[in-house]
Amino acid sequence: MTGFSSGEVVGAALLLAFVTGYLWLRGFARRFLRAKGRKGDRRADSLGMPTTPFEVERPEGKIRGALIHGAAGPAPTVIITHGWQSHASDKVAYAEPLLHAGYHVALFDTLGHGESDATEFVSARHFTEDLLAVWRWATTRPETRPGIVLAGHSLGGTAAILAAAEGAAEGLIPRAIVTMGSPADPVLGTQEWLASKGYPAALMMKAVYRFWRPIIVWERDRLKPVKRASEVRAPLLVIHGVKDRQIGVHHARALAESIPGARLVLLDDADHWSLPKSEGYRRAILHFLKQIFAC
Repeated sequence: MTGFSSGEVVGAALLLAFVTGYLWLRGFARRFLRAKGRKGDRRADSLGMPTTPFEVERPEGKIRGALIHGAAGPAPTVIITHGWQSHASDKVAYAEPLLHAGYHVALFDTLGHGESDATEFVSARHFTEDLLAVWRWATTRPETRPGIVLAGHSLGGTAAILAAAEGAAEGLIPRAIVTMGSPADPVLGTQEWLASKGYPAALMMKAVYRFWRPIIVWERDRLKPVKRASEVRAPLLVIHGVKDRQIGVHHARALAESIPGARLVLLDDADHWSLPKSEGYRRAILHFLKQIFAC
């Protein structure tokens, strides 16, 4: 019985390395999109305001949230979508100034997050489809008749713009959109995050996206707010912290430049997580909404 030649050994080693690399990339890609199911400890009813819990059924599961009433009757309503691996209770602080100004606010957990049903994977598409489902539900409520604003933090802001673009085909037009610390391109934002961790990000994203495609389904340009700007028929306010290290300020500038007339507010004292602690956040969003609903 003869032994293996050096060429066969090298070939086997290369094959093993390829298979190992393939399996690692596949595992990394799937872990990255896997929902973590975190829950928060600050409930919508902790503000002491009238609250209407709701459930919205989707084929993948039930979305749970709460409509918090900032006024006794119909009033402009802001739907706030949380970010990646976050949850609705993280956004109570974003809602407080709106509620005290007399707006209704809807907070909800996307599938795979918080109190909503579990799901295996989440992506910008999943966030967008969940927001669309909640938006459709909100339009059936008599108290939201003055108009609905789509707002979101981080990936939730991306979903707000994408939902406005997707919803136009079925006649859903928001009165306005507000993004807070949101990426102009979620795939590019992910690539930049990988680079900050020392990964060969550009090469890695090309490989990883092959595994994401069957999960995300949508083509990459369909996931980019900057590519969907022509489909959006609503005023846009972009709020971003200058100290944001998760999503760079260049994303905010790109978003604002993509939609004519968009307003860009950069907060010198805020990072990705501290926006609602800034007085500038309260002033910017209330001034913007006052102008929108004065029309």
